[in-house]
Amino acid sequence: MNMTPKGSPVKVYFNNVLNGISSMFEGMSITLASMFTRAQTVQYPEVDPRSVASQRQNYKGNFRGMPENYRGLLDVEMDICTACLICMRACPIDCIVITNVKCDKRVFNGRSGKKAVQTRAATRFDIDLGKCMFCGLCTLPCPTGAIFHTNEFAWNKEDLDSLVKRFVDPETGAAAQKRAEEIAQEEIAAKAAKAAAKEAEPSSGDSSSEES
Repeated sequence: MNMTPKGSPVKVYFNNVLNGISSMFEGMSITLASMFTRAQTVQYPEVDPRSVASQRQNYKGNFRGMPENYRGLLDVEMDICTACLICMRACPIDCIVITNVKCDKRVFNGRSGKKAVQTRAATRFDIDLGKCMFCGLCTLPCPTGAIFHTNEFAWNKEDLDSLVKRFVDPETGAAAQKRAEEIAQEEIAAKAAKAAAKEAEPSSGDSSSEES
């Protein structure tokens, strides 16, 4: 495949020169703008950069605080989590572990307002923040927006096990497991009742013989 730009060599040459000059001025404009801006150092932890109130009280001018797209510690809103395992499969380093079981069907709206249907419940939802590289790949495919990055960045712990955030407590997991077993028994009973009802129905051959 020919990747040579269209046009005469002279035209291509001057186009490359112009592109280089415009790129240089674009980068230098950012540098020059920062030269005339007074630097401000956040006195953390005395001043919390996550607090808008502390920002307005202690800083003026160009200090903007935490950016909106900052990827801090992960959090999960379990009320809108469908335990679909999409985030676990999207994680490139396997720092998310989820186990799920069947649950009662539930229809609700996610964080974006989009309708979602839940048929599975999580019995375990762990995120190892010691392994997490905060890439955001787990948050993008989530259908309900249940998993998201916060602006929290401080997570100092004394041991590695404390770096694992567990979003499903043992009591909730046990209750979900118990309900899943009840649902399985209900499905077996429903199938047995349906089969018994089908056997009790008279066949077409029997009805024709009775009529004759």
